[in-house]
Amino acid sequence: MAEKPQPEIVTFPTTDNKTLGAAAYVADRKTEALLRDLLPKWGYGNAQIGRGGIRDAIRDYAKQAMPDVLIVDISGVSLPLSDLQELANICPPRVHVVVLGDRDNVGLYRDLIDIGVTDYLVKPVPSDLLYRAVARASGRLAARSAEPRTGKTVAVYGVRGGAGATTAVFNTGWLLANTFNRHVMLADLNLANGSLALEMGLEPASGLAELLTTPERIDNVVVDRATLEAEEKLKVLASEVELGRDESYDEAAVARLMTHLRSRYHFILQDIDRSRPAVAMSILKKADVRILVMDATLAAVRDCARLLRFLGEADESREVIIVLNRARSRGAGEVPMDRMTRFIGRPIDIVIPFEKKKLAVASLNGAPVVREKAAITDAYIRLAGMLVGQKEGAKRYRSGWFSFLRGR
Repeated sequence: MAEKPQPEIVTFPTTDNKTLGAAAYVADRKTEALLRDLLPKWGYGNAQIGRGGIRDAIRDYAKQAMPDVLIVDISGVSLPLSDLQELANICPPRVHVVVLGDRDNVGLYRDLIDIGVTDYLVKPVPSDLLYRAVARASGRLAARSAEPRTGKTVAVYGVRGGAGATTAVFNTGWLLANTFNRHVMLADLNLANGSLALEMGLEPASGLAELLTTPERIDNVVVDRATLEAEEKLKVLASEVELGRDESYDEAAVARLMTHLRSRYHFILQDIDRSRPAVAMSILKKADVRILVMDATLAAVRDCARLLRFLGEADESREVIIVLNRARSRGAGEVPMDRMTRFIGRPIDIVIPFEKKKLAVASLNGAPVVREKAAITDAYIRLAGMLVGQKEGAKRYRSGWFSFLRGR
């Protein structure tokens, strides 16, 4: 009897003339040899392939960028779903995960697909099945999951001028990147007078203004050129256009930019420009999470109540977080907390304590105030924790991947 021919394996074309990125952590020599033979033929010439398991992947990529495709082995792992969720916490939305294992279990397969794994293959892995799994992970074939993983957009809005929205964006974003190991983009949408880059000690460029005024040009190359790198997992988009120069943009341009960024970052924090109320309200409506930063003045309480009514009518399914920032020492004109919550109709979620000296020193140094151990740091950790689904600070997050996979 003639031997059955093996399925033809074609070579993947490269994307944007670049070699595709991949890494594999496998537990046995046979699978390692198979991957070393096949991945270069499929366009992954620089693939990192080695012996190990999912815990090794978590260790190696906790502090460094991940490739586009990650292959992990869960053979012998007692709690694979738990470990995969820990991996997901540090895995940007653009990364696709192929899982190998030694259990031919339909229930396990369905659980893994449900949480967004591209494919689950039982060893020994036939080359044609491996090819199709990697093809799905690289976008050459349609993924099994109907909903792609996307990051969250977080609109941060200062209810009154000087309430501290920019400081909240900087410090919350820094904690998400450094304490919670998420990939974070900060976007200062005030093109003329924004101070986010200044507060972070960065030199703003013209890139964000170009993206918002010519949104048809938005692609990976243009966005990367416009992006300022604060840290490995913390990026910034900020511009400082000349005074008197018209650099107006509309909500459609912001929406297009956010759609692009959601596939690359866990969180995109938007520092909203209050001087353009129509655009600002549209951004607030569409954001996955809305953070309203207020002080304790009567005017701020009134405006917060108005915003809550507006946002409640817009979409009650999107989360609203109210932050009371004590940006100045308490004075006679401060509204008491009980009257404040009664007037706006709900409790304050986070109270940022007054730390004048620490904030001043951090601002002069272009550093986040949350690097220091202080009451203000604890408050911002609670705020960042709420964004990743925790109610009590920087504990290990266990349900994050599910929300990202469902486009939250």
